[in-house]
Amino acid sequence: MRSFLITLCVFLLCTLSSISVEAQDQIEPAGEEVVFKSKNAVLNGRLVLPDSAVNVPVIIFMGGMYEWGDFHPQRDIFIRENLEAVFPDAGVAVFYYDPRGTGESEGRWGRASLTTFADDAKAAITYLEQRKEIDPSRIGIVGQGEDGWVAQIVAATAPQKVKLMASLAGPTFDPTRQLVNEYHSEYVCAGQDSAAAYEKAVQKAQSHQNWVAALPLTKTWRHMNMKVGFEPEEYIRQIQVPALFLFAKNDGQVYSEWGTEALNEIFSNSLPDNFSVHSIAGANHFFHVTPPCYDYLTESQSIQRNFSFRFKEVFQDFIFSNL
Repeated sequence: MRSFLITLCVFLLCTLSSISVEAQDQIEPAGEEVVFKSKNAVLNGRLVLPDSAVNVPVIIFMGGMYEWGDFHPQRDIFIRENLEAVFPDAGVAVFYYDPRGTGESEGRWGRASLTTFADDAKAAITYLEQRKEIDPSRIGIVGQGEDGWVAQIVAATAPQKVKLMASLAGPTFDPTRQLVNEYHSEYVCAGQDSAAAYEKAVQKAQSHQNWVAALPLTKTWRHMNMKVGFEPEEYIRQIQVPALFLFAKNDGQVYSEWGTEALNEIFSNSLPDNFSVHSIAGANHFFHVTPPCYDYLTESQSIQRNFSFRFKEVFQDFIFSNL
């Protein structure tokens, strides 16, 4: 009997622990679910307002996507800890939305160009300008990863609509070089020599782009094809609003050295006064503190990585100082 009771207690404890973990994974999203229209698509978003919001500033966040159009598991955590847990309590609203063709939003993700995604962001701004709780003169745009390109386009082409722009681990070089960056990182992390890895990465990137141009059969390939020919330099040169470019030194998708070098090449080593450029030591693509070559898929789901304190400090200071 005693053995049975011990077994039963262990079973119940394990069951309750499992339920607790599942409950944490299914945290109810904060704020209000909203929809807005962008050209031919209705997009789904979420607006998190400060208490008693009247004429408050807002930051629009884009990012946290896989290259095949799915949400990265770290997206929700990034939004909760770095946006929702910080800005509404300080009087700043937070807005984010499902890109076209993902989540609850209409449209075709794999068929959209970067400028189409930028048009969607402008439509989000137009929607927020009409909300009585929002100050239309204080709207900031934030893009993480590939959406850093989108934020750069919006800041360059709609300066009258945004007060600031932040590109978080966003490339400042073209999509071909970004692909080389990713492949090079994969080869180096597999133990290959950096120089040999670079040659292989260049060949692989060119081969893949040739294939996707001829046979864009999958959503990932169609998306890759839609980025070919994009030149961020023409947009970066036009940015007049306060602009933050944050890179992470352990980021294998966007090398911090390549990112800062590209900016210095664009402006001949004389960055505009409205630009702030930082590289965060010890951080990865999502600004978690991790070693180089860290892979989320190889680690237990129960382990929570800490976000870089320096990242949070620089990012928050920029937003509060310029919005």
